[in-house]
Amino acid sequence: MSRPLMIFLSLLPCLLLVPFLISAQQKDSSYQAKRNAQGVKMIQVAGKYQVWTQKVGQGKIKLLLLHGGPVNTHEYMENFPEHLNPAEVEVYFYDQLGSYYSDQPGDSTLWHIDRFVEEVEQVRQGLGLKDFYLLGHSWGGMLALEYAAKYGQHLKGLIVSNMGYRASSHNAYRRGLYSSIANSHEVKRLLEQKQQGGNVPDSVIKQVISKHFEEQHVLRLSQPPEPYDRNYQHINRKDRFRFALLNEMDQWDFSNRLALVQMPTLLLGAKYDFIPTGDYYQMSKRMRQSRVYICPEGSHFAMWDDSQHYFEALIRFFKDVEDKKFTKNNK
Repeated sequence: MSRPLMIFLSLLPCLLLVPFLISAQQKDSSYQAKRNAQGVKMIQVAGKYQVWTQKVGQGKIKLLLLHGGPVNTHEYMENFPEHLNPAEVEVYFYDQLGSYYSDQPGDSTLWHIDRFVEEVEQVRQGLGLKDFYLLGHSWGGMLALEYAAKYGQHLKGLIVSNMGYRASSHNAYRRGLYSSIANSHEVKRLLEQKQQGGNVPDSVIKQVISKHFEEQHVLRLSQPPEPYDRNYQHINRKDRFRFALLNEMDQWDFSNRLALVQMPTLLLGAKYDFIPTGDYYQMSKRMRQSRVYICPEGSHFAMWDDSQHYFEALIRFFKDVEDKKFTKNNK
């Protein structure tokens, strides 16, 4: 093994955690504005805590959104109503416990996947949702699958956005993407300089690799949208207990429970995402009513960098389910 490659591999664990190491900021002016906005309802979960929800629009189709992270916010999903309200979709935002607009208790017992599943059910009850659609993005997609397996009787349809079914698969794929970036001319030059005794801090190498990774596989836009930036400013990174959940997520494997998801399901991926597109087709083979759509120009945040295809696929899914014309279609 070459010395530059050994250096890169030593940095890889830190690179895989880069999205989780952003410092939290204090509450800003948007906090009270959001808390007091029209359609907001605070819902009690886990016996004594409050989570923030907001209903936007009116329509016969009810859609509850589960953001990623964990401890991101609903803010990067703020473009959903403008695309979906005209199609009679009533959108429900929701900040999970520990996120910016909800309570942030320092309790280690709260940071488990099963506990978050129960939280989603408590939110459903608090909003009075029945026969509704659930969309989970990234970590939210993991949570949506878990919810559908346990509480599927409440769902009319499920959308799993930018999330596979087995952590070992997408982690291995992501490592491969990082390795490809490490072989780029710019990164190899830095690694060689470091090998030869040059003053190249690890932080500089990580920054360059992370920048390329984000530009290629996270958000393929030259200018991030304002809600996307605001979400990153509001990520909660102060709670040390979140790492227990990250460890649980790293071991997550839904393979043997895919058949439990019985309702019509849209598996929504993107060509340039760090979730391998092949995972969606593997999932579909084991699910009774599922459809795969891969956004041809998108990455992990395809609702922004390939919004046309992303929302067209969503609206088509809603229409087919509502018209009772939903069929498996892996295209």
